[in-house]
Formats: sequence, structure tokens, C-alpha cells
Amino acid sequence: MTTSRQDAWSSDEDLLLAELVLSHIRKASTQLKAFEEAGKQLKRTAAACGFRWNSNIRKQYKGEINQAKKERKQLKAGEAQAITVDSQKSENASFEQESSSSILANATSLLSEIEKELAGLDYYKSDNKRLKEEVRNLEILNIAANEEVKEMAGKYQQLKKDYHSLMYLLDKARKIADEFTEEAEMQDVK
Repeated sequence: MTTSRQDAWSSDEDLLLAELVLSHIRKASTQLKAFEEAGKQLKRTAAACGFRWNSNIRKQYKGEINQAKKERKQLKAGEAQAITVDSQKSENASFEQESSSSILANATSLLSEIEKELAGLDYYKSDNKRLKEEVRNLEILNIAANEEVKEMAGKYQQLKKDYHSLMYLLDKARKIADEFTEEAEMQDVK
């Protein structure tokens, strides 16, 4: 069995769902039963079928729904000429139950989707927290490296000064040695 994305509905699946719901309306059955039957045939949940019907398909079949309701009334009128107040209350309760069930199915489906989204956000929050900690650690290392660079720059400057002082002393010593050698040579010449 191949699994399809939960939100991917083909036009054939939409058509089957619409036919089943309209058939149940004509038979004075509940939409919930239609969603259950459609779910079995389409290998989807009844809630997913209810959500698809109420969010997309119902709008496209307004005329057919009204016609199915008329056919249902004609069927009932042919079976029994007089409809009692109790049967009307039962029909209204059934309709209210259908509406409540559809709303509940839609709400359940939406809550499931929201829950999945929130789970994804939790992952990003933990990942964000980890990245912030990593940035904080790198900033600490950067500060330490900058301090080490400053210390090394100070040592370099001191070595440079010491080198110049040493070169100055060597030059001075060479000049003194040269003067001493010249004086000794002059005394030897005399």
C-alpha cells in the first residue's frame, strides 16, 4: 500500500467523498456516517474526510446538496404523509448532531495539525538554545584570544625596544673598541 501525503487529495477522491455524502443526505443518514464510509474506502480517517468536505468540497456542491435534501423530503413524504412533531425534533437533533460532529471532527483535525506544528517549534527552540550557547562560548574564546593577542603585542613591543637598546649598546661598544684600537695603533706608530 502506498501512502500519500495527508493533505494531498485527488479529484477522484473528492468526487467519491461528495457522492457518498450526497447519498447519505438523500437517505436521511448522517454526514458522520458518510465520512466513516468514505474514510474506509479512501483509507483515511473519518475526521480527515469531514475536514475535507467542510473546508473544500461542500462549497462546490451547494446545488446538489439542496437537491439531495429535496429528494430526502420527497422520499419521506411518500413513505408517510403526516410527519409528527417528534420526528421533526428527531430530524433537527440529527442535523444538529451532524453539525456538531462535523465541527468536532474539524476541530480535532485542526488541533492535531497545531500540535504537530508546536512539536516542530519545540525542536527549533532547543536548536536555537543550543546555537545561542555555542555563540556565547565562541564569544568567550574570542575575548580570550583578543587578550592573548594584546599580551603578545606588548611582549613584541618590549622585545623590539630591547633589541634596539642592544643594538645601540653594540654600536657604542664597537665605536669604543674602534677608538681604543685607533689609539693603540697611534701609540705603536709613535
